[in-house]
Amino acid sequence: MNGTFTWVDLSTFDVNSAQQFYHHVLGWDYSPDGTDYITCSSAGLSSAGLYEMPAFFQKINMPSFWMTYIAVNDIDAVVEKAKQLGGKIELTEKSYDGKVALIRDPAGAGFTCYEGNLLRVTHDAHTNGRWCWSELFVSDLAKVQPFYTALFGWRLETEGWDRYSIIHQDLGRIGAIQVADNSIKGDKEFWAVYFTVENLQQVTAAIEQAGGQVIDQYDNADGKHLLAYDDQGAAFFLTIP
Repeated sequence: MNGTFTWVDLSTFDVNSAQQFYHHVLGWDYSPDGTDYITCSSAGLSSAGLYEMPAFFQKINMPSFWMTYIAVNDIDAVVEKAKQLGGKIELTEKSYDGKVALIRDPAGAGFTCYEGNLLRVTHDAHTNGRWCWSELFVSDLAKVQPFYTALFGWRLETEGWDRYSIIHQDLGRIGAIQVADNSIKGDKEFWAVYFTVENLQQVTAAIEQAGGQVIDQYDNADGKHLLAYDDQGAAFFLTIP
Protein backbone atom coordinates (compact mmCIF):
# COMPACT_ATOMS: atom_id res chain seq x y z
CA MET A 1 0.00 0.00 0.00
CA ASN A 2 1.33 3.41 -0.93
CA GLY A 3 3.23 5.13 1.87
CA THR A 4 3.72 2.06 4.05
CA PHE A 5 6.92 0.50 5.36
CA THR A 6 7.57 -2.65 3.38
CA TRP A 7 11.16 -3.92 3.80
CA VAL A 8 14.57 -3.38 5.43
CA ASP A 9 18.05 -4.42 4.37
CA LEU A 10 21.67 -4.15 5.43
CA SER A 11 24.50 -2.78 3.31
CA THR A 12 27.68 -4.24 4.78
CA PHE A 13 31.38 -4.65 4.05
CA ASP A 14 31.81 -8.35 4.85
CA VAL A 15 28.72 -10.39 3.98
CA ASN A 16 29.96 -13.62 5.55
CA SER A 17 30.77 -11.91 8.83
CA ALA A 18 27.37 -10.18 8.86
CA GLN A 19 25.61 -13.50 8.27
CA GLN A 20 27.43 -15.06 11.21
CA PHE A 21 26.68 -12.10 13.46
CA TYR A 22 22.92 -12.01 12.84
CA HIS A 23 22.60 -15.78 12.92
CA HIS A 24 24.20 -15.74 16.38
CA VAL A 25 22.15 -12.77 17.63
CA LEU A 26 18.77 -13.26 15.93
CA GLY A 27 18.92 -16.85 14.70
CA TRP A 28 18.60 -15.91 11.06
CA ASP A 29 18.91 -18.34 8.16
CA TYR A 30 19.84 -17.18 4.66
CA SER A 31 18.68 -17.73 1.09
CA PRO A 32 20.59 -16.23 -1.88
CA ASP A 33 18.31 -15.20 -4.75
CA GLY A 34 20.76 -16.04 -7.53
CA THR A 35 22.33 -12.57 -7.39
CA ASP A 36 24.47 -10.93 -4.72
CA TYR A 37 21.38 -10.22 -2.62
CA ILE A 38 20.64 -12.50 0.35
CA THR A 39 17.27 -12.89 2.06
CA CYS A 40 17.38 -13.30 5.84
CA SER A 41 14.70 -15.47 7.45
CA SER A 42 13.42 -16.06 10.96
CA ALA A 43 11.18 -19.05 11.76
CA GLY A 44 10.86 -19.63 8.02
CA LEU A 45 9.62 -16.09 7.35
CA SER A 46 11.49 -13.41 5.40
CA SER A 47 12.85 -10.81 7.80
CA ALA A 48 15.28 -8.60 5.88
CA GLY A 49 17.86 -8.42 3.09
CA LEU A 50 21.64 -8.39 3.15
CA TYR A 51 24.20 -7.41 0.50
CA GLU A 52 27.75 -6.15 0.04
CA MET A 53 28.04 -2.38 0.08
CA PRO A 54 28.48 -1.00 -3.45
CA ALA A 55 31.98 0.15 -4.38
CA PHE A 56 30.83 3.75 -4.74
CA PHE A 57 29.63 3.89 -1.13
CA GLN A 58 32.81 2.21 0.07
CA LYS A 59 34.87 4.77 -1.86
CA ILE A 60 33.22 7.68 -0.03
CA ASN A 61 33.68 5.90 3.33
CA MET A 62 29.99 5.24 3.91
CA PRO A 63 29.57 3.25 7.12
CA SER A 64 27.68 -0.04 7.12
CA PHE A 65 23.98 0.78 7.46
CA TRP A 66 20.44 -0.52 7.75
CA MET A 67 17.91 0.87 5.26
CA THR A 68 14.11 1.23 5.53
CA TYR A 69 11.97 0.80 2.39
CA ILE A 70 8.68 2.60 1.77
CA ALA A 71 6.20 1.25 -0.79
CA VAL A 72 4.92 3.63 -3.48
CA ASN A 73 2.58 3.24 -6.43
CA ASP A 74 4.49 5.51 -8.85
CA ILE A 75 8.16 5.89 -8.04
CA ASP A 76 8.87 8.33 -10.86
CA ALA A 77 6.24 10.72 -9.53
CA VAL A 78 7.59 10.33 -5.97
CA VAL A 79 11.14 11.10 -7.10
CA GLU A 80 10.05 14.30 -8.83
CA LYS A 81 7.97 15.37 -5.86
CA ALA A 82 10.82 14.64 -3.42
CA LYS A 83 13.07 16.93 -5.44
CA GLN A 84 10.49 19.71 -5.33
CA LEU A 85 10.18 19.28 -1.55
CA GLY A 86 13.91 19.65 -0.93
CA GLY A 87 14.93 16.01 -0.93
CA LYS A 88 18.07 14.63 -2.56
CA ILE A 89 17.96 11.65 -4.95
CA GLU A 90 21.00 9.43 -4.39
CA LEU A 91 20.11 6.83 -7.03
CA THR A 92 17.26 5.38 -9.06
CA GLU A 93 17.33 1.99 -10.72
CA LYS A 94 15.30 -1.03 -11.74
CA SER A 95 15.54 -3.80 -9.17
CA TYR A 96 13.91 -7.21 -8.67
CA ASP A 97 10.40 -6.91 -10.09
CA GLY A 98 10.17 -3.13 -9.92
CA LYS A 99 12.04 0.10 -9.26
CA VAL A 100 13.89 1.59 -6.29
CA ALA A 101 15.02 5.09 -5.44
CA LEU A 102 17.33 6.05 -2.58
CA ILE A 103 16.20 9.45 -1.27
CA ARG A 104 17.49 11.75 1.47
CA ASP A 105 15.04 14.02 3.23
CA PRO A 106 15.88 17.74 3.78
CA ALA A 107 17.67 16.88 7.05
CA GLY A 108 19.78 14.14 5.43
CA ALA A 109 18.08 10.92 6.59
CA GLY A 110 18.10 8.28 3.87
CA PHE A 111 15.31 5.86 2.92
CA THR A 112 14.44 3.80 -0.14
CA CYS A 113 11.18 4.00 -2.09
CA TYR A 114 10.10 0.79 -3.78
CA GLU A 115 7.60 0.19 -6.56
CA GLY A 116 6.96 -3.52 -7.02
CA ASN A 117 5.44 -6.65 -5.50
CA LEU A 118 8.35 -8.73 -4.22
CA LEU A 119 9.75 -6.87 -1.22
CA ARG A 120 6.72 -7.14 1.03
CA VAL A 121 7.12 -8.03 4.68
CA THR A 122 4.43 -7.20 7.21
CA HIS A 123 5.64 -5.85 10.54
CA ASP A 124 5.66 -8.69 13.06
CA ALA A 125 5.89 -7.79 16.73
CA HIS A 126 5.65 -11.35 18.03
CA THR A 127 8.21 -13.53 16.21
CA ASN A 128 11.80 -13.51 17.43
CA GLY A 129 14.18 -12.01 14.90
CA ARG A 130 11.52 -10.35 12.76
CA TRP A 131 11.52 -6.69 11.75
CA CYS A 132 8.80 -5.00 13.77
CA TRP A 133 9.20 -1.20 13.48
CA SER A 134 10.92 1.73 11.72
CA GLU A 135 11.43 5.12 13.37
CA LEU A 136 13.02 8.36 12.21
CA PHE A 137 15.47 10.11 14.53
CA VAL A 138 15.92 13.82 13.78
CA SER A 139 17.19 16.99 15.41
CA ASP A 140 14.51 19.34 14.08
CA LEU A 141 10.99 18.17 13.20
CA ALA A 142 10.24 21.37 11.27
CA LYS A 143 12.86 20.43 8.67
CA VAL A 144 11.18 17.15 7.73
CA GLN A 145 7.48 17.23 8.64
CA PRO A 146 6.34 19.14 5.51
CA PHE A 147 8.44 16.80 3.36
CA TYR A 148 6.95 13.54 4.63
CA THR A 149 3.37 14.75 4.94
CA ALA A 150 3.40 16.03 1.36
CA LEU A 151 5.32 13.07 -0.09
CA PHE A 152 3.38 10.20 1.52
CA GLY A 153 0.25 11.85 2.93
CA TRP A 154 1.26 10.96 6.48
CA ARG A 155 -0.21 12.75 9.46
CA LEU A 156 1.79 13.22 12.68
CA GLU A 157 0.29 13.01 16.15
CA THR A 158 2.22 14.05 19.24
CA GLU A 159 2.76 11.42 21.93
CA GLY A 160 3.09 14.05 24.63
CA TRP A 161 6.88 14.43 24.41
CA ASP A 162 9.45 14.74 21.62
CA ARG A 163 8.03 11.75 19.74
CA TYR A 164 5.34 11.72 17.08
CA SER A 165 3.26 8.85 15.72
CA ILE A 166 3.17 8.48 11.93
CA ILE A 167 -0.47 8.02 10.93
CA HIS A 168 -1.31 6.42 7.58
CA GLN A 169 -4.73 7.40 6.24
CA ASP A 170 -5.83 3.77 5.82
CA LEU A 171 -3.79 1.82 8.36
CA GLY A 172 -3.45 4.17 11.29
CA ARG A 173 -0.18 4.25 13.26
CA ILE A 174 2.64 2.68 11.26
CA GLY A 175 5.82 4.25 12.69
CA ALA A 176 7.20 7.20 14.61
CA ILE A 177 9.48 10.22 14.45
CA GLN A 178 11.60 11.01 17.49
CA VAL A 179 13.23 14.40 17.98
CA ALA A 180 16.54 13.89 19.77
CA ASP A 181 19.75 15.85 20.22
CA ASN A 182 23.15 14.55 19.18
CA SER A 183 23.96 13.26 22.65
CA ILE A 184 21.25 10.65 22.12
CA LYS A 185 21.24 9.93 18.39
CA GLY A 186 24.77 10.90 17.32
CA ASP A 187 25.44 13.54 14.67
CA LYS A 188 23.35 11.91 11.89
CA GLU A 189 19.65 11.95 11.05
CA PHE A 190 18.51 8.39 10.31
CA TRP A 191 15.71 5.87 9.93
CA ALA A 192 16.19 3.22 12.62
CA VAL A 193 15.11 -0.41 12.24
CA TYR A 194 13.80 -2.53 15.12
CA PHE A 195 13.72 -6.33 15.45
CA THR A 196 11.72 -8.35 17.97
CA VAL A 197 13.56 -10.43 20.58
CA GLU A 198 12.40 -12.48 23.54
CA ASN A 199 15.02 -11.60 26.15
CA LEU A 200 17.17 -8.44 26.15
CA GLN A 201 19.65 -9.80 28.68
CA GLN A 202 20.35 -12.88 26.59
CA VAL A 203 20.60 -10.91 23.35
CA THR A 204 22.99 -8.42 24.98
CA ALA A 205 25.37 -11.27 25.76
CA ALA A 206 24.97 -12.64 22.22
CA ILE A 207 25.79 -9.25 20.66
CA GLU A 208 28.96 -8.91 22.69
CA GLN A 209 30.00 -12.51 22.00
CA ALA A 210 29.56 -11.90 18.25
CA GLY A 211 31.75 -8.78 18.27
CA GLY A 212 29.02 -6.15 18.44
CA GLN A 213 28.40 -3.42 20.99
CA VAL A 214 25.39 -2.50 23.11
CA ILE A 215 24.99 1.29 23.26
CA ASP A 216 21.82 2.06 25.20
CA GLN A 217 18.65 0.60 26.65
CA TYR A 218 15.37 2.42 27.26
CA ASP A 219 11.62 1.89 27.67
CA ASN A 220 8.62 3.66 26.17
CA ALA A 221 4.96 2.93 25.46
CA ASP A 222 5.93 0.51 22.65
CA GLY A 223 8.08 -1.71 24.86
CA LYS A 224 11.65 -2.23 26.07
CA HIS A 225 14.37 -1.35 23.56
CA LEU A 226 18.07 -1.84 23.10
CA LEU A 227 20.32 0.08 20.69
CA ALA A 228 23.34 -1.81 19.37
CA TYR A 229 26.03 -1.86 16.71
CA ASP A 230 26.83 -5.03 14.81
CA ASP A 231 30.40 -6.22 14.31
CA GLN A 232 30.82 -3.83 11.35
CA GLY A 233 29.29 -0.76 12.97
CA ALA A 234 25.73 -0.82 11.61
CA ALA A 235 23.23 0.51 14.17
CA PHE A 236 19.98 -1.34 14.88
CA PHE A 237 17.42 -1.69 17.67
CA LEU A 238 16.10 -4.78 19.40
CA THR A 239 12.79 -4.65 21.21
CA ILE A 240 10.41 -6.56 23.44
CA PRO A 241 6.95 -5.17 22.57
